[in-house]
Amino acid sequence: MLTIIDDGKPAPAPVFQARIPVRWGDLDADGHVNNTVFLRYVEEARMQWAQALSLSASAPGLTPVVANLACEYLAPLHYPATVIVSIACAHAGNSSLQLLFSLHVPADAAALAPALHARARITWVWLDAGTGRPHAMPEALRAACAAPITPSSAA
Repeated sequence: MLTIIDDGKPAPAPVFQARIPVRWGDLDADGHVNNTVFLRYVEEARMQWAQALSLSASAPGLTPVVANLACEYLAPLHYPATVIVSIACAHAGNSSLQLLFSLHVPADAAALAPALHARARITWVWLDAGTGRPHAMPEALRAACAAPITPSSAA
């Protein structure tokens, strides 16, 4: 089985969390959130984080691309629910950033802990739009990876 986050090292602290409501249209014929929608939740959280950092979708002359993507599905998601997508930085290179995502539903009165539904890992790479060659990522992202959120800022 592919393991996305548990590589024997402690998980890095989250740098951002997004709350995303499950929509009725996210469900498939089996009555649970379709597996491709999990990846849209990951994308939405990543874009909310970029917006919170005041980064445009692409800086002039730069094109960010997802070079690698993997997702491990752990439990089905159902409607209604709100998914909390946590983002952690696993590695920051010069032109690339490896991000870890956990998708969970908050604990209710009957649960002792939030239910983890999926984990994902992406490699986000910045390219020079003119040459298609790797380019240094925005410094705001590198700085954001060094500043994990605190429980009070995760609300």
